Amino acid sequence: MAVLRSSLLALVGALSVALLSGCGVSGTAATVGDETITIGQLQGEVVEFSESFDEELSITGDLGGVQSEFLTRQINHLLLTELAEREGVTVTPAEVDELYDELGGGSPEEVDALRAQFVYTEDGLRRALEDELRIRALTPIVGDIEAAVDELATEVGV
Repeated sequence: MAVLRSSLLALVGALSVALLSGCGVSGTAATVGDETITIGQLQGEVVEFSESFDEELSITGDLGGVQSEFLTRQINHLLLTELAEREGVTVTPAEVDELYDELGGGSPEEVDALRAQFVYTEDGLRRALEDELRIRALTPIVGDIEAAVDELATEVGV
């Protein structure tokens, strides 16, 4: 799990420039290649996160910061997906399920605690695990994963 956290945190840090500029009029938070992330998607993810726990969960900090974090994660996910496709790397749902089952020893309570701690929806956590598996597979191919993702981001205009 430490590898997962450090890899994802490094990648999020490398691309943590929030791309919310110019989004008020069109409802578009960011565009990555042909993919568009809307403000509505971000708001929906915040609502899904806050409603996904049995106990009421208060989101600390400002709501914009949480949306910015979700946006950064979605951008990273799209970039890693594109990079993996270009390099012929695939991640199967079974691989994601296996890594998911390893979290917290498979205990739903431990997984929920991790989701709450790192502010992940259920789908967001699965995307993060998928991204971690991509990072593990891509690193031997591209070397510096942060540089490869940054280069791709520049190429696709993020």
